[in-house]
Amino acid sequence: MVKPTETELSCPSAFNDRRKRELEDLAADNSARTGRLTSLLVFVAAISALLLYEGVFQKEYPLLWALIPAAVLGALLLQRRHRLHLRSVEIANIGNYYDESAARLERNWDVLDEGAEFTDQGHPYASDLDLFGRGSMFQLISSAQTQIGRETLAKWLKSPSSLEEIRARQEAVGELRARRDLPEAIAARGGKQVADIDPEVVKSWVSESSPEFPAWAPVAAFILPLALIAAPLLYWAGLLGISNLIAVIEFVLATEVIIAVLFRNRVKRVLDSVSALKVELSTMLELLRIVERENFSSLRLKTLADQFRRAGPGASVCIRRVLRLIALVRLRDDEFFAYLAYCLLWGTQFSMAIERWRSRYGAHLIEWMSCLGELEALLSISTYSHEHPADAIPEVLPDGPLFEAEGVGHPLLDESTCVRNDFTLGGDAQFVIVSGSNMSGKSTFLRAIGLNAVLAYVGAPVRCTRLRISVLSIVAAIRTQDSVIDGRSRFQAEMARLRSMIETAGNVPVLFLADEMMAGTNSHDRRIASEWVIRALILRGAIGAVSTHDLALTEIAGSGMPGLNMYFQDSGDSGTLSFDYKLRSGVLKHSNALNIAHMLGIDVAAQKR
Repeated sequence: MVKPTETELSCPSAFNDRRKRELEDLAADNSARTGRLTSLLVFVAAISALLLYEGVFQKEYPLLWALIPAAVLGALLLQRRHRLHLRSVEIANIGNYYDESAARLERNWDVLDEGAEFTDQGHPYASDLDLFGRGSMFQLISSAQTQIGRETLAKWLKSPSSLEEIRARQEAVGELRARRDLPEAIAARGGKQVADIDPEVVKSWVSESSPEFPAWAPVAAFILPLALIAAPLLYWAGLLGISNLIAVIEFVLATEVIIAVLFRNRVKRVLDSVSALKVELSTMLELLRIVERENFSSLRLKTLADQFRRAGPGASVCIRRVLRLIALVRLRDDEFFAYLAYCLLWGTQFSMAIERWRSRYGAHLIEWMSCLGELEALLSISTYSHEHPADAIPEVLPDGPLFEAEGVGHPLLDESTCVRNDFTLGGDAQFVIVSGSNMSGKSTFLRAIGLNAVLAYVGAPVRCTRLRISVLSIVAAIRTQDSVIDGRSRFQAEMARLRSMIETAGNVPVLFLADEMMAGTNSHDRRIASEWVIRALILRGAIGAVSTHDLALTEIAGSGMPGLNMYFQDSGDSGTLSFDYKLRSGVLKHSNALNIAHMLGIDVAAQKR
């Protein structure tokens, strides 16, 4: 049974283990059936050979009595064996799906999809918050089997949505969370081959300019081959003389040559355009067949399902039609059929039929592909929700700005080792200065704030006991880097990012996160310039957090602006440092300089002497 039990809903690894055991049993049973069927085929082949010998050499009975039953039985057995082979592939694909689920739970980053192609160093927060790459949020949340699904999920991670959109996704994810059969069915049908869907191939094909066949061309292309077939039949029926037959054939073939030459370039363009399309459309058809069988209850999923039915007969029926046309037009490449195909204007006829399909359903095809991408993204988020049952569904508010979290932790850390803290931004605390020594957890905490906001905006559960958040645009300066190629220092890169923060805050509500602001300048200038930046952001209605180990910056929170000081504590002596990663109110009071010196092997007392 695919549906998780109540116990398995709170322990996804137990569900994975059960499904793996069930799949192993299915694989063993399928392998045993295949073995028995293979033995039966060998037995049928041996009996057929014996009967053939008796029929040919011994003349015991007519040869057809042996061949026809053997051929029919052999064909049925081979068809059954082929189905068993397909089933074994499906079982293996589902097994791979659960292997990846286990890898996500165990944080085995090496075998998960990094989404590296979505990395964008210029994005306001993608690189700062580890959205893509090894050890990224994309690896933890993406179980998409298709390229359009991966692209849709990446787009959602990189751009906050409206309040209505977020709530619609939350409702859809809530419905899909326990529906493990749907992602399992998609994995079974496609496996890794589904990644062959390239949205750009489909979009390019739909957007290509039409060759524009004249209105009379389809009629002529149909009548001429029909006349070529009818003329010999009329001759055999005695209704047409031999001279008339020859004259009709010559006229038809000459006219077909003229039409073939006239439309040669247009036909070639159509055939070239569909050469790379068959894999994409075949995979889309498999996914659509699965989705169209479903009856959803949430508004968003119903809307997506309705999109597949808008084209009259339904998306899967329409795509099956064009796939049939593509398969038929490819028959002319068969060496045994090629000459007859040219006489029947085969390529011309089906090229025009494909063009008619594209003009009628091309726009729908883009919509269907987009809907499949959205459905796959929602399935990925629902799988993430299933794999993290302790994470809370955030309350997304229409009014703000606000970030109010209880038990907030970093989503990429294992739940058993993740230290949680309460944290609030908004109201009288528009910004917080987080101080602490290096390695105390400041940067990780800023990323925890940002990543939980990202998860809330894509409609996913968050690594919090409770989260109330308004819709904000996230901007971060946590991992700014220099660029030798662009001739830009780290300080210049940070200045550009901070300026972008301020400009963004002037247009939309903003959540800003900055780590070691102005680290490239002296402490005096850093203190003054950092206050200017924070003041500019606060005056524009932004909320956010700034981390620092320079205690001079903690004075900003006491300069009359609506800010607070918080800090991470460290402890230890004689060259050891330890951290509890608990956030405290106030300013860090002690220095760890002596411990750092001991860690470096410096005898401070001896140097003083």
